[in-house]
Amino acid sequence: MDIRRIRKMLAVLGSGLLLSTTFVSAAQSDTATSPYHIDFKPCPGSAVVRCGTLRVPADWAAPKGPKITVAVARRPADDPAHRIGTLFYNPGGPGDGAVDNVIAAETFFSATLRARFDIVGVDPRGVGGSTPIRCGVPALTPDYAFFPRTQGEFDAMVAHNRALAKSCLQQTGPLFLHADTVSVARDHEAVRIALGVSKVNWLGLSYGTQVGAQYAQLFPKRTRAMVLDAALDHSSPDVQLIADAAKTVEEAFERFADWCDTADDCVLRGQDVRAVYDNLVRSADRNPIPVEGALRPVTGDDIRMNTPGWLAAKTPNVLAGELSWPVFSEVLRRAVAGDAQFFAFPPPAGPTDFLFSRIANHCGDYVSDIHTFAEMQQRIEMGRQLAPHLQGASEFWQGGLCIGYPFKVANPVRSLNVKGVPTLIVHATHDPSVSYQWAFGLAAQIHGSSVLSRLGDGHTSYYSSDCARDATDQFLLTKQSTPAPVCTT
Repeated sequence: MDIRRIRKMLAVLGSGLLLSTTFVSAAQSDTATSPYHIDFKPCPGSAVVRCGTLRVPADWAAPKGPKITVAVARRPADDPAHRIGTLFYNPGGPGDGAVDNVIAAETFFSATLRARFDIVGVDPRGVGGSTPIRCGVPALTPDYAFFPRTQGEFDAMVAHNRALAKSCLQQTGPLFLHADTVSVARDHEAVRIALGVSKVNWLGLSYGTQVGAQYAQLFPKRTRAMVLDAALDHSSPDVQLIADAAKTVEEAFERFADWCDTADDCVLRGQDVRAVYDNLVRSADRNPIPVEGALRPVTGDDIRMNTPGWLAAKTPNVLAGELSWPVFSEVLRRAVAGDAQFFAFPPPAGPTDFLFSRIANHCGDYVSDIHTFAEMQQRIEMGRQLAPHLQGASEFWQGGLCIGYPFKVANPVRSLNVKGVPTLIVHATHDPSVSYQWAFGLAAQIHGSSVLSRLGDGHTSYYSSDCARDATDQFLLTKQSTPAPVCTT
Protein backbone atom coordinates (compact mmCIF):
# COMPACT_ATOMS: atom_id res chain seq x y z
CA MET A 1 0.00 0.00 0.00
CA ASP A 2 2.68 2.56 1.12
CA ILE A 3 5.46 1.84 -1.35
CA ARG A 4 7.14 5.23 -1.56
CA ARG A 5 7.18 5.62 2.23
CA ILE A 6 9.20 2.40 2.48
CA ARG A 7 11.47 3.52 -0.34
CA LYS A 8 12.22 6.74 1.54
CA MET A 9 13.04 4.72 4.63
CA LEU A 10 15.38 2.48 2.67
CA ALA A 11 17.00 5.41 0.91
CA VAL A 12 18.14 6.77 4.27
CA LEU A 13 20.00 3.58 4.62
CA GLY A 14 21.61 2.60 1.70
CA SER A 15 1.15 25.63 -24.64
CA GLY A 16 -1.58 28.21 -24.93
CA LEU A 17 -3.55 25.82 -22.76
CA LEU A 18 -1.24 26.43 -19.82
CA LEU A 19 -3.24 28.63 -17.53
CA SER A 20 -1.45 30.69 -14.92
CA THR A 21 -4.56 32.38 -13.63
CA THR A 22 -6.90 31.26 -10.88
CA PHE A 23 -9.42 28.63 -11.96
CA VAL A 24 -12.77 30.07 -10.87
CA SER A 25 -15.91 29.74 -12.97
CA ALA A 26 -18.68 32.24 -12.44
CA ALA A 27 -20.90 30.00 -14.57
CA GLN A 28 -21.38 27.64 -11.65
CA SER A 29 -23.32 28.66 -8.60
CA ASP A 30 -20.95 26.88 -6.24
CA THR A 31 -17.91 28.71 -7.67
CA ALA A 32 -19.25 32.18 -8.34
CA THR A 33 -18.53 33.30 -4.79
CA SER A 34 -16.02 30.57 -3.98
CA PRO A 35 -13.44 31.18 -1.26
CA TYR A 36 -11.19 28.61 -2.90
CA HIS A 37 -8.58 29.80 -5.38
CA ILE A 38 -5.46 28.27 -6.87
CA ASP A 39 -2.87 30.55 -8.42
CA PHE A 40 -1.14 28.17 -10.79
CA LYS A 41 2.45 28.64 -11.92
CA PRO A 42 4.80 26.39 -13.90
CA CYS A 43 5.93 23.36 -11.94
CA PRO A 44 9.68 22.95 -11.57
CA GLY A 45 10.90 20.48 -14.16
CA SER A 46 7.83 20.57 -16.39
CA ALA A 47 6.85 22.70 -19.36
CA VAL A 48 3.27 21.50 -19.22
CA VAL A 49 2.14 20.95 -15.63
CA ARG A 50 1.03 23.83 -13.43
CA CYS A 51 1.44 23.83 -9.66
CA GLY A 52 -0.26 25.86 -6.98
CA THR A 53 -1.62 25.85 -3.48
CA LEU A 54 -5.07 26.07 -1.95
CA ARG A 55 -6.03 27.38 1.48
CA VAL A 56 -8.58 25.22 3.31
CA PRO A 57 -9.78 24.95 6.92
CA ALA A 58 -7.68 22.76 9.18
CA ASP A 59 -11.00 21.57 10.62
CA TRP A 60 -13.82 21.45 8.10
CA ALA A 61 -16.32 21.68 10.96
CA ALA A 62 -14.85 25.11 11.76
CA PRO A 63 -14.53 26.77 8.34
CA LYS A 64 -13.64 30.15 9.84
CA GLY A 65 -10.91 28.65 12.01
CA PRO A 66 -7.20 28.14 11.28
CA LYS A 67 -6.25 27.47 7.67
CA ILE A 68 -3.73 25.12 6.09
CA THR A 69 -2.20 24.88 2.63
CA VAL A 70 -2.76 22.03 0.21
CA ALA A 71 -0.44 21.56 -2.77
CA VAL A 72 -1.99 20.87 -6.20
CA ALA A 73 -0.65 20.00 -9.66
CA ARG A 74 -2.71 20.12 -12.85
CA ARG A 75 -1.74 18.77 -16.27
CA PRO A 76 -4.10 19.80 -19.09
CA ALA A 77 -5.30 17.19 -21.56
CA ASP A 78 -3.10 16.73 -24.61
CA ASP A 79 -6.17 16.55 -26.87
CA PRO A 80 -8.43 19.39 -25.67
CA ALA A 81 -10.89 18.88 -28.52
CA HIS A 82 -11.69 15.43 -27.14
CA ARG A 83 -11.19 16.19 -23.47
CA ILE A 84 -13.55 14.25 -21.19
CA GLY A 85 -12.92 16.08 -17.96
CA THR A 86 -10.78 16.22 -14.84
CA LEU A 87 -9.14 13.15 -13.30
CA PHE A 88 -8.21 13.20 -9.62
CA TYR A 89 -5.32 10.88 -8.85
CA ASN A 90 -3.94 9.53 -5.58
CA PRO A 91 -1.07 6.98 -5.65
CA GLY A 92 -1.48 5.60 -2.14
CA GLY A 93 0.06 5.89 1.28
CA PRO A 94 -1.13 7.36 3.48
CA GLY A 95 1.94 9.53 3.38
CA ASP A 96 2.42 9.77 -0.39
CA GLY A 97 1.56 12.82 -2.44
CA ALA A 98 0.29 12.99 -6.00
CA VAL A 99 1.93 16.22 -7.18
CA ASP A 100 5.26 14.67 -8.15
CA ASN A 101 3.56 11.91 -10.13
CA VAL A 102 1.48 14.41 -12.10
CA ILE A 103 4.62 16.40 -12.89
CA ALA A 104 6.13 13.14 -14.22
CA ALA A 105 2.89 12.23 -16.03
CA GLU A 106 4.62 10.57 -19.00
CA THR A 107 5.95 7.99 -16.53
CA PHE A 108 2.81 7.46 -14.44
CA PHE A 109 -0.11 7.81 -16.87
CA SER A 110 -0.95 6.22 -20.18
CA ALA A 111 -1.10 8.25 -23.37
CA THR A 112 -4.87 7.68 -23.33
CA LEU A 113 -5.37 9.33 -19.96
CA ARG A 114 -2.94 12.13 -20.77
CA ALA A 115 -4.85 12.89 -23.98
CA ARG A 116 -8.40 12.83 -22.66
CA PHE A 117 -8.19 14.18 -19.11
CA ASP A 118 -6.86 17.11 -17.18
CA ILE A 119 -4.92 15.16 -14.56
CA VAL A 120 -4.95 16.70 -11.10
CA GLY A 121 -2.91 15.52 -8.14
CA VAL A 122 -3.11 16.73 -4.57
CA ASP A 123 -0.57 16.25 -1.82
CA PRO A 124 -2.96 15.30 1.01
CA ARG A 125 -2.93 17.53 4.08
CA GLY A 126 0.22 16.91 6.09
CA VAL A 127 2.06 15.41 3.10
CA GLY A 128 4.65 16.62 0.60
CA GLY A 129 4.17 20.25 -0.38
CA SER A 130 1.10 20.69 1.83
CA THR A 131 1.21 21.98 5.39
CA PRO A 132 3.24 19.37 7.30
CA ILE A 133 2.51 17.51 10.50
CA ARG A 134 5.09 18.54 13.09
CA CYS A 135 5.81 16.65 16.28
CA GLY A 136 8.17 17.11 19.21
CA VAL A 137 8.66 13.41 19.96
CA PRO A 138 10.28 10.94 17.53
CA ALA A 139 7.90 8.53 15.82
CA LEU A 140 10.09 5.63 16.94
CA THR A 141 12.73 5.30 19.64
CA PRO A 142 15.51 2.72 20.11
CA ASP A 143 13.44 0.98 22.80
CA TYR A 144 10.06 1.10 21.05
CA ALA A 145 8.50 -2.38 20.81
CA PHE A 146 5.97 -3.19 18.09
CA PHE A 147 5.44 -6.57 19.79
CA PRO A 148 5.65 -5.83 23.55
CA ARG A 149 6.36 -9.01 25.45
CA THR A 150 6.14 -7.68 29.00
CA GLN A 151 3.80 -5.41 30.90
CA GLY A 152 6.63 -2.89 31.11
CA GLU A 153 7.18 -2.85 27.35
CA PHE A 154 3.46 -2.43 26.76
CA ASP A 155 3.20 0.43 29.26
CA ALA A 156 6.20 2.12 27.63
CA MET A 157 4.59 1.69 24.20
CA VAL A 158 1.35 3.34 25.33
CA ALA A 159 3.19 6.14 27.13
CA HIS A 160 5.26 6.86 24.02
CA ASN A 161 2.20 6.86 21.77
CA ARG A 162 0.40 9.31 24.04
CA ALA A 163 3.39 11.62 24.36
CA LEU A 164 3.90 11.55 20.60
CA ALA A 165 0.27 12.42 19.82
CA LYS A 166 0.20 15.23 22.38
CA SER A 167 3.41 16.69 21.00
CA CYS A 168 2.00 16.58 17.47
CA LEU A 169 -1.11 18.48 18.52
CA GLN A 170 0.99 21.03 20.37
CA GLN A 171 3.32 21.67 17.43
CA THR A 172 0.86 21.23 14.54
CA GLY A 173 -2.42 22.52 15.91
CA PRO A 174 -5.85 21.28 14.79
CA LEU A 175 -4.50 19.84 11.54
CA PHE A 176 -3.13 16.88 13.51
CA LEU A 177 -6.63 15.95 14.71
CA HIS A 178 -8.07 16.38 11.19
CA ALA A 179 -5.67 14.52 8.90
CA ASP A 180 -8.30 11.80 8.41
CA THR A 181 -9.59 10.66 5.03
CA VAL A 182 -12.89 12.54 5.21
CA SER A 183 -10.93 15.77 5.58
CA VAL A 184 -8.68 14.77 2.66
CA ALA A 185 -11.78 14.11 0.54
CA ARG A 186 -13.24 17.51 1.46
CA ASP A 187 -9.97 19.14 0.41
CA HIS A 188 -10.41 17.55 -3.02
CA GLU A 189 -13.90 19.01 -3.25
CA ALA A 190 -12.43 22.44 -2.55
CA VAL A 191 -9.98 21.81 -5.39
CA ARG A 192 -12.86 20.88 -7.70
CA ILE A 193 -14.66 24.09 -6.84
CA ALA A 194 -11.52 26.14 -7.38
CA LEU A 195 -11.00 24.51 -10.77
CA GLY A 196 -14.55 25.40 -11.77
CA VAL A 197 -15.49 21.93 -13.01
CA SER A 198 -18.87 20.34 -12.42
CA LYS A 199 -17.70 16.73 -12.06
CA VAL A 200 -14.47 14.83 -11.54
CA ASN A 201 -13.20 11.33 -12.19
CA TRP A 202 -11.01 9.28 -9.87
CA LEU A 203 -8.02 6.98 -10.24
CA GLY A 204 -7.10 5.91 -6.73
CA LEU A 205 -4.48 3.33 -5.86
CA SER A 206 -4.25 1.60 -2.47
CA TYR A 207 -4.97 4.31 0.13
CA GLY A 208 -6.19 6.37 -2.82
CA THR A 209 -9.13 3.95 -3.08
CA GLN A 210 -10.23 5.05 0.38
CA VAL A 211 -9.94 8.71 -0.58
CA GLY A 212 -11.87 8.21 -3.81
CA ALA A 213 -14.59 6.11 -2.20
CA GLN A 214 -15.00 8.61 0.61
CA TYR A 215 -15.23 11.46 -1.88
CA ALA A 216 -17.97 9.60 -3.78
CA GLN A 217 -19.84 9.03 -0.52
CA LEU A 218 -19.78 12.75 0.24
CA PHE A 219 -20.17 14.07 -3.30
CA PRO A 220 -21.81 11.44 -5.54
CA LYS A 221 -23.29 14.04 -7.88
CA ARG A 222 -19.82 15.48 -8.43
CA THR A 223 -18.29 12.12 -9.36
CA ARG A 224 -18.51 10.98 -12.99
CA ALA A 225 -16.58 7.70 -12.72
CA MET A 226 -14.01 5.98 -10.51
CA VAL A 227 -11.39 3.29 -10.84
CA LEU A 228 -10.14 2.05 -7.47
CA ASP A 229 -7.03 -0.14 -7.71
CA ALA A 230 -6.03 -2.32 -4.70
CA ALA A 231 -8.98 -1.60 -2.45
CA LEU A 232 -9.12 -0.76 1.23
CA ASP A 233 -12.27 -1.45 3.22
CA HIS A 234 -12.71 1.13 5.95
CA SER A 235 -15.71 -0.74 7.35
CA SER A 236 -13.54 -3.46 8.92
CA PRO A 237 -12.96 -3.35 12.70
CA ASP A 238 -9.38 -3.22 13.93
CA VAL A 239 -9.01 -6.91 14.78
CA GLN A 240 -10.37 -7.99 11.38
CA LEU A 241 -8.14 -5.53 9.56
CA ILE A 242 -5.04 -6.83 11.36
CA ALA A 243 -6.02 -10.46 10.79
CA ASP A 244 -6.69 -9.96 7.08
CA ALA A 245 -3.43 -8.06 6.60
CA ALA A 246 -1.44 -10.71 8.48
CA LYS A 247 -2.81 -13.52 6.31
CA THR A 248 -2.36 -11.53 3.11
CA VAL A 249 1.31 -10.70 3.57
CA GLU A 250 2.06 -14.19 4.92
CA GLU A 251 0.63 -15.68 1.73
CA ALA A 252 2.81 -13.32 -0.29
CA PHE A 253 5.88 -14.52 1.61
CA GLU A 254 4.93 -18.14 0.96
CA ARG A 255 4.56 -17.39 -2.75
CA PHE A 256 7.93 -15.64 -2.75
CA ALA A 257 9.53 -18.69 -1.13
CA ASP A 258 7.95 -21.01 -3.73
CA TRP A 259 9.12 -18.70 -6.53
CA CYS A 260 12.67 -18.85 -5.16
CA ASP A 261 12.73 -22.62 -5.63
CA THR A 262 12.97 -22.28 -9.40
CA ALA A 263 13.56 -18.61 -10.30
CA ASP A 264 16.88 -17.85 -11.96
CA ASP A 265 16.92 -14.35 -10.46
CA CYS A 266 16.50 -15.55 -6.87
CA VAL A 267 19.96 -15.63 -5.28
CA LEU A 268 18.66 -18.10 -2.68
CA ARG A 269 17.58 -20.63 -5.30
CA GLY A 270 18.16 -24.16 -4.06
CA GLN A 271 17.89 -23.20 -0.38
CA ASP A 272 14.98 -23.62 2.00
CA VAL A 273 13.97 -19.96 1.95
CA ARG A 274 11.46 -20.34 4.77
CA ALA A 275 14.13 -21.83 7.03
CA VAL A 276 16.63 -19.16 5.98
CA TYR A 277 14.16 -16.45 6.96
CA ASP A 278 13.05 -18.03 10.23
CA ASN A 279 16.64 -18.69 11.29
CA LEU A 280 17.59 -15.10 10.48
CA VAL A 281 14.71 -13.77 12.59
CA ARG A 282 15.55 -16.02 15.54
CA SER A 283 19.23 -15.14 15.35
CA ALA A 284 18.50 -11.40 15.27
CA ASP A 285 16.19 -11.75 18.26
CA ARG A 286 19.00 -13.40 20.23
CA ASN A 287 21.74 -11.09 18.94
CA PRO A 288 20.50 -7.93 17.20
CA ILE A 289 22.56 -7.05 14.12
CA PRO A 290 24.44 -3.72 14.33
CA VAL A 291 23.83 -1.27 11.50
CA GLU A 292 25.81 1.95 11.43
CA GLY A 293 23.59 5.04 11.57
CA ALA A 294 20.36 3.11 12.18
CA LEU A 295 17.85 3.73 14.95
CA ARG A 296 19.02 0.56 16.70
CA PRO A 297 20.60 -2.82 15.96
CA VAL A 298 18.24 -4.88 13.82
CA THR A 299 16.06 -7.31 15.78
CA GLY A 300 13.91 -10.15 14.52
CA ASP A 301 10.87 -7.94 15.00
CA ASP A 302 12.50 -5.26 12.82
CA ILE A 303 13.11 -7.83 10.07
CA ARG A 304 9.50 -8.95 10.15
CA MET A 305 8.11 -5.41 10.26
CA ASN A 306 10.20 -4.34 7.25
CA THR A 307 9.58 -7.48 5.19
CA PRO A 308 6.16 -6.49 3.75
CA GLY A 309 7.64 -3.63 1.74
CA TRP A 310 10.05 -5.94 -0.05
CA LEU A 311 7.13 -8.12 -1.18
CA ALA A 312 5.39 -5.20 -2.88
CA ALA A 313 6.20 -6.26 -6.43
CA LYS A 314 7.18 -9.55 -8.02
CA THR A 315 8.99 -7.64 -10.75
CA PRO A 316 10.01 -3.96 -10.77
CA ASN A 317 7.58 -1.29 -11.92
CA VAL A 318 7.53 2.50 -11.84
CA LEU A 319 5.65 2.66 -8.54
CA ALA A 320 7.50 -0.06 -6.64
CA GLY A 321 10.97 0.67 -7.97
CA GLU A 322 13.56 -1.57 -6.33
CA LEU A 323 11.02 -3.24 -4.03
CA SER A 324 10.85 -6.54 -5.91
CA TRP A 325 11.21 -10.24 -5.20
CA PRO A 326 14.66 -10.63 -6.83
CA VAL A 327 16.02 -7.76 -4.76
CA PHE A 328 14.38 -9.14 -1.61
CA SER A 329 16.25 -12.40 -2.11
CA GLU A 330 19.50 -10.43 -2.23
CA VAL A 331 18.49 -8.42 0.85
CA LEU A 332 17.93 -11.68 2.73
CA ARG A 333 21.26 -13.08 1.54
CA ARG A 334 23.08 -9.98 2.77
CA ALA A 335 21.31 -10.02 6.13
CA VAL A 336 22.31 -13.63 6.71
CA ALA A 337 25.90 -12.55 5.95
CA GLY A 338 25.65 -9.81 8.59
CA ASP A 339 24.56 -6.80 6.51
CA ALA A 340 21.04 -6.02 7.76
CA GLN A 341 20.86 -2.38 6.69
CA PHE A 342 17.81 -2.97 4.52
CA PHE A 343 15.81 -4.19 7.51
CA ALA A 344 16.87 -1.32 9.76
CA PHE A 345 14.75 1.58 10.92
CA PRO A 346 16.37 4.96 10.20
CA PRO A 347 17.14 7.44 12.98
CA PRO A 348 14.57 10.19 13.73
CA ALA A 349 14.13 12.50 10.74
CA GLY A 350 13.33 15.65 12.65
CA PRO A 351 10.15 17.60 13.39
CA THR A 352 8.52 16.86 10.00
CA ASP A 353 9.31 13.13 9.73
CA PHE A 354 7.07 11.69 7.00
CA LEU A 355 5.90 9.04 9.47
CA PHE A 356 4.04 11.76 11.38
CA SER A 357 1.53 12.28 8.57
CA ARG A 358 0.96 8.54 8.37
CA ILE A 359 0.33 8.34 12.11
CA ALA A 360 -2.03 11.33 12.02
CA ASN A 361 -4.04 9.79 9.20
CA HIS A 362 -4.22 6.26 10.58
CA CYS A 363 -5.09 7.38 14.11
CA GLY A 364 -7.74 9.66 12.60
CA ASP A 365 -9.33 6.79 10.67
CA TYR A 366 -9.04 3.77 12.95
CA VAL A 367 -9.66 3.11 16.63
CA SER A 368 -7.39 0.51 18.20
CA ASP A 369 -9.34 -2.05 20.21
CA ILE A 370 -6.28 -2.88 22.34
CA HIS A 371 -6.36 -1.32 25.79
CA THR A 372 -4.51 -3.74 28.05
CA PHE A 373 -1.39 -5.89 27.97
CA ALA A 374 -3.57 -9.00 28.00
CA GLU A 375 -5.35 -7.80 24.85
CA MET A 376 -1.99 -7.05 23.27
CA GLN A 377 -0.84 -10.59 24.01
CA GLN A 378 -4.00 -11.98 22.42
CA ARG A 379 -3.31 -9.97 19.28
CA ILE A 380 0.30 -11.15 19.13
CA GLU A 381 -0.80 -14.76 19.52
CA MET A 382 -3.34 -14.29 16.74
CA GLY A 383 -0.52 -13.08 14.52
CA ARG A 384 1.61 -16.11 15.34
CA GLN A 385 -1.19 -18.52 14.51
CA LEU A 386 -2.27 -16.81 11.28
CA ALA A 387 1.23 -16.07 10.00
CA PRO A 388 3.94 -18.46 11.24
CA HIS A 389 6.78 -16.65 9.47
CA LEU A 390 5.90 -12.94 9.76
CA GLN A 391 3.86 -13.57 12.94
CA GLY A 392 1.36 -10.81 12.22
CA ALA A 393 3.78 -8.17 10.98
CA SER A 394 2.22 -6.06 8.25
CA GLU A 395 1.88 -2.46 7.30
CA PHE A 396 -1.33 -2.33 9.32
CA TRP A 397 0.46 -3.59 12.43
CA GLN A 398 2.05 -0.14 12.51
CA GLY A 399 -1.36 0.97 13.71
CA GLY A 400 0.00 -0.07 17.09
CA LEU A 401 1.30 3.50 17.22
CA CYS A 402 -2.35 4.48 17.81
CA ILE A 403 -2.77 2.29 20.93
CA GLY A 404 -3.53 4.71 23.75
CA TYR A 405 -4.36 7.54 21.32
CA PRO A 406 -5.56 10.30 23.66
CA PHE A 407 -7.93 12.10 21.29
CA LYS A 408 -11.28 11.45 19.64
CA VAL A 409 -10.97 9.66 16.30
CA ALA A 410 -12.23 11.99 13.58
CA ASN A 411 -13.32 9.34 11.06
CA PRO A 412 -14.11 6.09 12.84
CA VAL A 413 -14.72 2.84 10.97
CA ARG A 414 -18.02 2.79 9.13
CA SER A 415 -19.63 1.40 5.99
CA LEU A 416 -20.24 3.54 2.94
CA ASN A 417 -23.44 3.70 0.92
CA VAL A 418 -22.42 5.11 -2.46
CA LYS A 419 -25.10 5.32 -5.13
CA GLY A 420 -25.09 6.55 -8.69
CA VAL A 421 -21.31 6.52 -9.24
CA PRO A 422 -19.98 4.19 -11.97
CA THR A 423 -17.08 2.37 -10.34
CA LEU A 424 -14.56 -0.27 -11.35
CA ILE A 425 -12.57 -1.92 -8.55
CA VAL A 426 -9.34 -3.60 -9.68
CA HIS A 427 -7.56 -5.98 -7.33
CA ALA A 428 -4.79 -8.58 -7.63
CA THR A 429 -5.66 -11.98 -6.24
CA HIS A 430 -2.32 -12.09 -4.39
CA ASP A 431 -1.73 -8.47 -3.47
CA PRO A 432 0.68 -8.53 -0.47
CA SER A 433 -0.60 -5.32 1.10
CA VAL A 434 -4.39 -5.34 0.87
CA SER A 435 -6.59 -8.40 1.19
CA TYR A 436 -8.32 -9.63 -1.96
CA GLN A 437 -11.61 -9.91 -0.09
CA TRP A 438 -11.51 -6.18 0.65
CA ALA A 439 -12.29 -5.52 -3.02
CA PHE A 440 -15.63 -7.26 -2.60
CA GLY A 441 -16.26 -5.66 0.76
CA LEU A 442 -15.84 -2.25 -0.84
CA ALA A 443 -17.90 -3.26 -3.88
CA ALA A 444 -20.81 -4.10 -1.58
CA GLN A 445 -20.73 -0.48 -0.36
CA ILE A 446 -20.71 1.05 -3.87
CA HIS A 447 -23.96 0.13 -5.60
CA GLY A 448 -23.53 -1.17 -9.14
CA SER A 449 -19.75 -1.36 -8.97
CA SER A 450 -17.76 -4.03 -10.81
CA VAL A 451 -14.67 -5.96 -9.69
CA LEU A 452 -11.86 -6.86 -12.08
CA SER A 453 -9.52 -9.49 -10.63
CA ARG A 454 -5.91 -9.60 -11.76
CA LEU A 455 -4.61 -13.13 -11.37
CA GLY A 456 -1.19 -12.49 -9.96
CA ASP A 457 1.12 -10.99 -7.37
CA GLY A 458 2.15 -7.49 -6.37
CA HIS A 459 0.57 -4.40 -4.89
CA THR A 460 -1.70 -2.46 -7.29
CA SER A 461 -2.25 -3.40 -10.93
CA TYR A 462 -2.22 -0.26 -13.09
CA TYR A 463 1.57 -0.25 -13.26
CA SER A 464 2.13 -4.00 -13.53
CA SER A 465 -0.56 -5.28 -15.91
CA ASP A 466 -1.30 -4.19 -19.48
CA CYS A 467 -4.73 -5.78 -19.14
CA ALA A 468 -5.57 -3.88 -15.95
CA ARG A 469 -4.24 -0.61 -17.35
CA ASP A 470 -6.27 -0.95 -20.55
CA ALA A 471 -9.40 -1.81 -18.56
CA THR A 472 -8.82 1.17 -16.29
CA ASP A 473 -8.39 3.56 -19.20
CA GLN A 474 -11.45 2.27 -21.05
CA PHE A 475 -13.64 2.49 -17.96
CA LEU A 476 -12.63 6.08 -17.36
CA LEU A 477 -13.36 6.85 -20.99
CA THR A 478 -16.67 5.03 -21.32
CA LYS A 479 -17.88 4.20 -17.78
CA GLN A 480 -18.29 0.63 -19.03
CA SER A 481 -16.50 -2.42 -17.58
CA THR A 482 -14.82 -4.96 -19.82
CA PRO A 483 -16.82 -8.19 -20.30
CA ALA A 484 -14.04 -10.33 -18.84
CA PRO A 485 -14.01 -10.44 -15.00
CA VAL A 486 -10.29 -11.28 -14.81
CA CYS A 487 -6.91 -10.18 -16.13
CA THR A 488 -4.30 -12.87 -16.62
CA THR A 489 -1.50 -10.53 -17.74
